[in-house]
Amino acid sequence: MITVEQVCEMVQKKLRGKNADEMSLGAQTAFDDLGLSSLQVADIVYGIEDQLGIEFDPSRAADVKTIGDLVDLANSTAQLQA
Repeated sequence: MITVEQVCEMVQKKLRGKNADEMSLGAQTAFDDLGLSSLQVADIVYGIEDQLGIEFDPSRAADVKTIGDLVDLANSTAQLQA
């Protein structure tokens, strides 16, 4: 299982130098609002896959819009692949 807080930490690391400390991140935070490149978002997704030992369905991963969506997808995928 992965938590919203863990994903927020991963996002914070990608945001360094972009007023990361001033941003309030949570489950409702949209990736589009963060100013991350698609490569940075993909790096977060791959990091979660590695951490949990899972592989996301690409079509479902493409529908992820918020940090909460990503956490929900990661945890449901982990349960299915357990």
